[in-house]
Amino acid sequence: MSWEKDKDEITQRYFQAINENNLQLFGIIKENLSEMKPILPLIEFVLSRLETVTTLVLDNRIWDAEIILRSALETFTKFLFITTADKEEQNVRINEYWNSLAEISSIKQSSQAKRNLEHFGDSEIHRLAYLPMVLPEEEEAELRKKWTKAERRKVEQKWSFTEMILSISKNYRGKPFEMIVALTHSYRMSSHVMHGDETGISIINERESRSQADYEIATNGHYLRLLSDSFIYCAFIAIETMDFLNLEENKKFFFDNEKSLEDINELVQKYHGKVFEDPDYDKYKTKE
Repeated sequence: MSWEKDKDEITQRYFQAINENNLQLFGIIKENLSEMKPILPLIEFVLSRLETVTTLVLDNRIWDAEIILRSALETFTKFLFITTADKEEQNVRINEYWNSLAEISSIKQSSQAKRNLEHFGDSEIHRLAYLPMVLPEEEEAELRKKWTKAERRKVEQKWSFTEMILSISKNYRGKPFEMIVALTHSYRMSSHVMHGDETGISIINERESRSQADYEIATNGHYLRLLSDSFIYCAFIAIETMDFLNLEENKKFFFDNEKSLEDINELVQKYHGKVFEDPDYDKYKTKE
């Protein structure tokens, strides 16, 4: 196997497919801006993060790419949580995302800012940083009346990653979609690395401790998995957007674009292993 030669071909094909996917997607979005307004910022956020992931992968900064992928995955899940609901519930979730969660967050930020000012209030720098976060007393009182602790917990729980995945898996456009649960694995692994907990550090250290041959096998597979995930999320977003806009006929382009990669699947499979499911990783798993 010639990894460097195959790597160049695979990378080029993935980048081409991602670019064609996104160009077509934004062309359609441009024609439907008013309908897209509630969810367009989420799409832009995810695709921008995925662009960063691919840039880091090209620079062989695999673990940094893993951290950014977590951010993309969480927002991608929120996007799905909105778009896969029925129309009435879509409107509820859009309002919760942009308004309810923002109000709840402002209560928390105000409380934290007040605590910080108690400790650092004599510092002009800290006052400039935290004072804008402190809500006027009347506004905070109104928000606390509207958002009791029980109501806050209810909305925040609904929008937690685990609950969103569970909801989508049970009802994806009226049908079960159990495959979505697989996203929890990637999310959990990325979270360990992002937080730098014992598991995250051990995963990286274990990789570094391998023999050169085993290290290259694992790293090459990881490289391909990150590229593959980036494309899959781009394609998934495009197809979901077509459903959101009721443009069924437009989905064919994105499915065909995905099929255009089929001829390199055999090449990819020479290297693409399930990086986090090998026996060496198991000893670093922690109880959830």
